[in-house]
Amino acid sequence: MSVRVVTLYVSVLVMLLTMTWVFLSMRAVMDIGGSCGSGGPYVYATPCPAHVGAFMGLGIPVMLISAFIGSGVAMGLGAPNLLLPMWWLLFGSLGWNFLDYGLFSGDVVWGWAFCGIVFVLMALPALLISLPWGWSGPERVAARTRRPEGSAGPGRWVAAYVVLGAAGVLLGWWSFHAWS
Repeated sequence: MSVRVVTLYVSVLVMLLTMTWVFLSMRAVMDIGGSCGSGGPYVYATPCPAHVGAFMGLGIPVMLISAFIGSGVAMGLGAPNLLLPMWWLLFGSLGWNFLDYGLFSGDVVWGWAFCGIVFVLMALPALLISLPWGWSGPERVAARTRRPEGSAGPGRWVAAYVVLGAAGVLLGWWSFHAWS
């Protein structure tokens, strides 16, 4: 296995691990009412749950960096990029958090429900473009027909992304709960 393939696979794993941290951190903050603070010059009525700041502060930039690096490597391998899946998975999962807490966890909280709808609508275009029958402009058609020598079709890559993404989610879930 080449260094480029390993880099791509690690990027997928890290992207989903850190996305899981962001998802769970958001839920931890929503569990205590949706706002918190720790340290600094202000006195907060509600301190943040343990390590949420670290998980968010590290999770978001590392998730973005891994998606950019992985997408750059994927282009050279003829593999699907990671930016569109990152976009729809991130905004879809955070939208689910808003909808879950706004509509399905007791009293209806219209502000959170509205944010959930907005986040899902933000995720939708990237999801639709990512689907096999999604946008088929000239760049996408050219990308399908000009694969680097010896590269596999998107099916192999997507299967690897799903397996590595699931491993990233499990590792993210475990590490979040182990360190919180």
